[in-house]
Amino acid sequence: MNLIISRFLTHWARFHPDTPAIVDGWSGKTLTYQELDQSTDFMAGQLSNFGVGPGHVVAYLMRDSIGILSLLLALGKLGAVWTPVNPQTKPQDWARQLDHSQADWVIYDITDAQDAMPAQIISTEQKPAVWRHLNELSHAPSYQKPWAASVNSLDKAALLYTSGTTDAPKGVWHTHQSLGEWNFILLLSLGIDQDDCLINPYPLFHMGGVGFSLATIQAGATLLLETPFEAEHFANSIQRYGATLTLMVPTMVQSLLELSSLQRKQIENSRLRELITTSSPLMTPTRQDIEKTWPHLSLSVLYSATEAIFSLLRRDKSRQGLCVGRPVWGTEIAILDQNKEPLGPGQVGTIYVKGSGVFAEYHNSPDQFGSWHQGWFTCHDIGYRDSDGYLYLVDREKDLINSGGEKISSLEIENVLRSHPDIREAAVIGVPDRYWGERIHALAVKINPSLSAEELTQFAKDLLPSFKVPKSITFVARLPKTSTGKLNKSALRQIAGQDINWDASN
Repeated sequence: MNLIISRFLTHWARFHPDTPAIVDGWSGKTLTYQELDQSTDFMAGQLSNFGVGPGHVVAYLMRDSIGILSLLLALGKLGAVWTPVNPQTKPQDWARQLDHSQADWVIYDITDAQDAMPAQIISTEQKPAVWRHLNELSHAPSYQKPWAASVNSLDKAALLYTSGTTDAPKGVWHTHQSLGEWNFILLLSLGIDQDDCLINPYPLFHMGGVGFSLATIQAGATLLLETPFEAEHFANSIQRYGATLTLMVPTMVQSLLELSSLQRKQIENSRLRELITTSSPLMTPTRQDIEKTWPHLSLSVLYSATEAIFSLLRRDKSRQGLCVGRPVWGTEIAILDQNKEPLGPGQVGTIYVKGSGVFAEYHNSPDQFGSWHQGWFTCHDIGYRDSDGYLYLVDREKDLINSGGEKISSLEIENVLRSHPDIREAAVIGVPDRYWGERIHALAVKINPSLSAEELTQFAKDLLPSFKVPKSITFVARLPKTSTGKLNKSALRQIAGQDINWDASN
């Protein structure tokens, strides 16, 4: 199957031209499938006139908008490659990514973005990228459409960068085929079809934002962009535009749970039928709060990465703890030990995946970060499977705490701490210790100001074996997150390494 997303757009423009393809939840701007197909043809023609062609790497440095998706689909028609740059980071970070990706072009809509770039960071070995403002693509040139026929599904389509929560961001190459199959897995696993309206709060420099958006177009459904995320506005948009499903990181879900009873009721009375959480584990207390607050919602937990989709946990197969479901369609999962030998049910090891939707390769990395073994890929997550084939995520390999020779899951401890009624969020890391190697340190955001570290420690002692109980607890006003809402443990380790007293007064 030739999975080229721009061809799906053309298909739906032909068969239901007047169906809304994309709606901006903040401005209300809407493009039908016919309008989106025509606008991407116009944009592809203008890009072609500028000299953009097959294989060229085009970075985009843009605020979230319909214009981003029009650009991606236009580049797909040309056979060019797109790579997102996070507009929320610093110009130094933009420069490093543009240099690393070897971008030929930069499309931007941020005022003075080019002037803010520190030229000294750009490698002198690479010719500077050509910068074009998005407004320069707004006028339709005269054009023909020979480009679609020349694009092959195995051609590279996108270069996405990981969030870098545990290490430096990696460049992830997806072909048209792997990206299309990544999307197809979502559609098939979640039952998304042309009658749906997916409300997407993810930023469009992230795989969740881009992947779910393009999957919605691939299905011929309506995409409702709701970025930046703001809980009250999000709840109103669900009702206003008739959204039927959404995906969110757990911190976004928590924001919805903290809305007023009237606003929570508004969600309950809407058309929303499915809530999908992804990007970080859904703690058991949060899952229970969702099921209590919105019993009509079907809750799914998607275990995925920029590189691949691993598994899906549906509500009717819900498990306690850190279960992330069974392998998604077209995917196999294996648990291997340090010698790359397969492990049986209940045995903890490294999680590997192969099958549909797995990315092609890392950019500029011959050793692949030690992530491949005989066609199997790993994100270096640790877990196990039970006798029924359900997968349990124990921790990231780099987040496992080695204390006194014991390998301890930070996620397990976070799950317990988060279950305390006076705790909003919790994070657990290992900090250097002369005797134990690492000792367990917890940081928590509390709801009740009177809660003491001693009380929370005793709570943990009642639910955890002694060697898993945090040796120290710090209460903080907030936990460092990435721009997509994921807990940034790399930042936590830097804070601990600098011996900073990061308390609520900071």
